[in-house]
Amino acid sequence: MPTAENLATSSTMAGTTQAASSSTAGRVNPNSAPVKSPWLDAMNDPVAGMKCYSSFMTLCDLHADGNHRLILIDLQKRIRIYKGLTIQWEQKLMDVPVGLACFHHDTASSKEASKSGAQIPTLAVASGHQIFVYRYLRPHLKYSLPKMEIHAQEIAVWSSIRPEAQNVQNAVDSLNQLRDQGVSLTNRSMDLLAMEDQPDSEKVDYVKLAREHPFIQNTAITCMETLKVNIEEENGVSMVVFGAENRCVYILDSNALDVVVKVELDSVPVFLVCSGLYDVEYRIICACRDGKIYTIKNGALLSMVIELETLPVGLVKIEKMINVGTMDNVVHCFHFKGKKQYSVYLDAPIQCMQLMQSPKTKVKAMLVALQNGEVRLYNGKFLVHTLFLAEPVIGMCFGMFGREDGTLCMSLKSGGLVVKMLSRTANLERSLEPPGPPHEQDIPLDIPKKTKLYVDQTARERDQPVEMHRIFQRDLCKLRLNTARAYVKLLGTTSSGAVVKTANQGLAQLRLNAGVKGMGPEFEIELSLTNAAEKQIRDLFVQVDANGAVYAVQKPLTFVPLLLPGYQLVIPVKVDCVDYLAPADHIRVSVLCRDTVRPLVAAVVQMPVSAQSMIED
Repeated sequence: MPTAENLATSSTMAGTTQAASSSTAGRVNPNSAPVKSPWLDAMNDPVAGMKCYSSFMTLCDLHADGNHRLILIDLQKRIRIYKGLTIQWEQKLMDVPVGLACFHHDTASSKEASKSGAQIPTLAVASGHQIFVYRYLRPHLKYSLPKMEIHAQEIAVWSSIRPEAQNVQNAVDSLNQLRDQGVSLTNRSMDLLAMEDQPDSEKVDYVKLAREHPFIQNTAITCMETLKVNIEEENGVSMVVFGAENRCVYILDSNALDVVVKVELDSVPVFLVCSGLYDVEYRIICACRDGKIYTIKNGALLSMVIELETLPVGLVKIEKMINVGTMDNVVHCFHFKGKKQYSVYLDAPIQCMQLMQSPKTKVKAMLVALQNGEVRLYNGKFLVHTLFLAEPVIGMCFGMFGREDGTLCMSLKSGGLVVKMLSRTANLERSLEPPGPPHEQDIPLDIPKKTKLYVDQTARERDQPVEMHRIFQRDLCKLRLNTARAYVKLLGTTSSGAVVKTANQGLAQLRLNAGVKGMGPEFEIELSLTNAAEKQIRDLFVQVDANGAVYAVQKPLTFVPLLLPGYQLVIPVKVDCVDYLAPADHIRVSVLCRDTVRPLVAAVVQMPVSAQSMIED
């Protein structure tokens, strides 16, 4: 196992062996050597107990010592930091988190860099309507979103409300009118309207409790990213970018204290991808809850909108291409100007997506985790490799972990944590094979040599083609005739059906099926009688004969006045086991007609052992 201080040693040792996980390449040439897995095992902790989505995971050099840590948060209000394979720090959060990001503080960079030459990054955790900022693993500051504006008429309704049943009902009617007019109501008003089925006393109690608190409306953060200010380097000064439930995208200054840019969208953003520099030119790609993708360029919302057929589940930007995964198991690729390039159809629902950018290979690829446990690696639209895990991956991040570049950290559905390292010899280039038919069709078939029999048959076909064709047609007609005769014979001789000729009805074809229900001592025999002929049959009798010492049939004879063609008649017959000590016997069912002496069709039903008899044994 690699040490907690340095993962580089473990990757060097593991580079000489094949990864233990089961994996396969996307497309393999049968004539080439087997393709090795590009991933090496670094860590597998099935009992980590952290269920993290991709927005809950990040890799960062928190202490500026060159040793990158893995930072995790989860829905159980915990934040945990891994240094190598050990937990370095863990703490409880104040509220349920929604996002995690690391950025370099502007004031911290100017002061600390002049002293030690190291720039200590800042950790930001979004929770509710607040962003908690940590430095040196200690709380540093807290930023709260501005309060949302409340409609004046809604404020007037709550100002005039009194804790009386009639007054509360009038307020509910006024709030309903405001909602019908399209006014965006606060959570307090929506909760009151949701109590329409509750008694008036509970509404009055809710109003009393609500009036004790200030009438304010806070929004909630939905997603968070970082944007470089003036230099594209790891330790460059960054700004926090986040989206909120009020359909706005905010950009905080590098001190995380003030909002410098606010852009309003038509829907709630759920995924953000930032590129470029704030001081030069930047773009923010926003995938929203209504299935649309908006682009913000230099603080202005562009008119170009990408509309998806289904809702987005992941967003990755590679160069000028936007890759978005949707709920219909498809990854669509668009140019950043809105033109669709291609679509990749997958076999299972998409769990998460992640950009893979490694300085070793200088290749930008895309990782897609599926619900069936696969983690697929795509270079463009080409499948480079597939990694198979025992359970689905719900979150992943890629970057430097410890001192090792190219590390993939994955959070499993059960709470486990898996870390894979990219091999130094991994080839992530897209396939050089041109699209089209497979190589197998270019391989010539191994045709056997011509034998004497083959030559004779060829000569016969050339000399006597007409005669051979006539013989073939004759044999084919005989085969069809014999098949039809066998089918008719099967219908006439089956034990569950019979074909007989009655005096006044011609050819009558009946089918009888019987089944037993129950465990005893009371049984029910379900008889299914079907007329498979083209004419109706009249005056039928269904007779049930049983050993009277063992079974008692409640209705041994049933009259069927008419049975239409193709109609299935179900006749239930009640049977009681009178002697449960006797062994199981059989019951005979016969279908009779007035015009015939022999039964039209008969069946023997083997009765099961009575339950009372089994208990006694």
